[in-house]
Amino acid sequence: MEASPSIIPAPVKLSLSQGSFSVDKTTRILVAEPLLHAATMLKNLLHDNSSFDITIEETAGNAPDRRSIAIVQDTVRVTEGPEAYNLAITPDYVQIAASKPQGAFYGVQTLRQLLDPSIETTVPVTRADAWNLPCVEIHDYPRFPWRGFMLDTARHFFGKDTILRLLDVLACLKMNVFHWHLTDDQGWRIEIKKYPKLIEIGSKRKDSQVGGYISPKMEGKPHEGHYTQDEAREIVAYAQDRCITVVPEIDTPGHSTAALASYPELSCTGGPFEVFTKFATMKGVYCIGKERTFTFLQDVLDEIIDIFPSKIIHIGGDETSTLSWKKCPDCKARMKAENLGKARELQTFFTNRVARMLQDRGRTLMGWNEVLAADLAPDAIVQFWTGRTKRIMPHLAKGRQFVMSPFFNVYIDHDYVLLPLKMVYEYDPVPKNLPESQHKNILGIEVPLWTEWVRNTRRMYWQLFPRLLAVAETGWTPRASKDYASFKARAEQFYARLLQKGMSFAPMDRVERKWYRSLLPILHLLFEPKVPQG
Repeated sequence: MEASPSIIPAPVKLSLSQGSFSVDKTTRILVAEPLLHAATMLKNLLHDNSSFDITIEETAGNAPDRRSIAIVQDTVRVTEGPEAYNLAITPDYVQIAASKPQGAFYGVQTLRQLLDPSIETTVPVTRADAWNLPCVEIHDYPRFPWRGFMLDTARHFFGKDTILRLLDVLACLKMNVFHWHLTDDQGWRIEIKKYPKLIEIGSKRKDSQVGGYISPKMEGKPHEGHYTQDEAREIVAYAQDRCITVVPEIDTPGHSTAALASYPELSCTGGPFEVFTKFATMKGVYCIGKERTFTFLQDVLDEIIDIFPSKIIHIGGDETSTLSWKKCPDCKARMKAENLGKARELQTFFTNRVARMLQDRGRTLMGWNEVLAADLAPDAIVQFWTGRTKRIMPHLAKGRQFVMSPFFNVYIDHDYVLLPLKMVYEYDPVPKNLPESQHKNILGIEVPLWTEWVRNTRRMYWQLFPRLLAVAETGWTPRASKDYASFKARAEQFYARLLQKGMSFAPMDRVERKWYRSLLPILHLLFEPKVPQG
């Protein structure tokens, strides 16, 4: 028996048998019309690097013909949800069975990982006359419905092509949420046509801190960049083709210095403000007492909703200072009018008002766990990132839904000394002692990459890989089936696919914590992670 094929995330059930199927000029793709998109994606994957052009034939039947790849709709055998699929590869045919288009797409992604890594190449190569697939039978479905990756493009801007390349890797790994952090103290990155100063002023800063949070050093050059609405729509469409939902984040009411530099009248003091050049959290927040703040946010969200079809809109809500609210006459008047006892209660008032704005437009609010309060809008989704999980247990018991992104487990902007690969892989999103009846309230896992110290794609890829692969497996594979030694071997094989795409990674001898590298790994929070040259 041959070695088990390398697939990330590991399938729920896989059995390997003798032989292989050869995809060549005689192969056809047979597909039921509802699953045509998956067939088209498979055809496109094969097209550029094959000497033949595979054909697609629509069919109502479920039985594969000899020398065919059949993608069939099956609601009888595939019952574990819209993302489930069965894959059977024999010497005579291949069959992907799914009840919904998402499952068929993920069946194609598994097929993709069974092909030689050269299928991923982005440069001209000698075109293959045939592709061999090992004979396997796979029954597969995800553990969690939310398997996400967050990219911060506010601290450092990354262009459209970089994001498209990342989306393609996310799809290969069966991750289905791209959380796009678009605004922060250090930059506003999305075009809002009604407020052009957000780009004219807010997307540009004079310099950038380097070396870490306590470093006095600056890079010595300006930084800027933004996405037009057309570019954002192109990214959304590319993601949709790959079964990925793009969840935009407009950070409020804190982390808003770039917006206040553009429109200082939205603050408590009236400014002036500058787009911040250091990466510590600023004290600049929107004024909750002024109605113009809510008019601005409603206008911004209307344009965001027009660009992003996601049912969920992230409004941030983290690390919000109350200092200016305590001194502001408008905020004091708001507190009196709303019968609020503390300035901190203004944030819940603000969050719930924005939640109603979104509800009126058919959308749901999501925020970091600082938005959590007893009277938070009942349908708001909370992203857990800091604090003890026992704090969220009462909310889970009442049905509140959470996405898990704890700071010390999946914040992959950290150095590997602080967050080694094994720690990422072994994190489980379901809190200990959570009753099984409440497990459904843990929507899943999301891995954030904050980019204070990520200035280029080389550093981005070093931080991402292989830790992104570990999170992908946690989001999909049953906990009882996870195996770290197996994962490491499969991750190293996945590297060949990244190389074909022109993407780098951290080598396996650098991704674990070694005592001689650091005796106090927590200190690495203060310093910029080091990426070896060469």
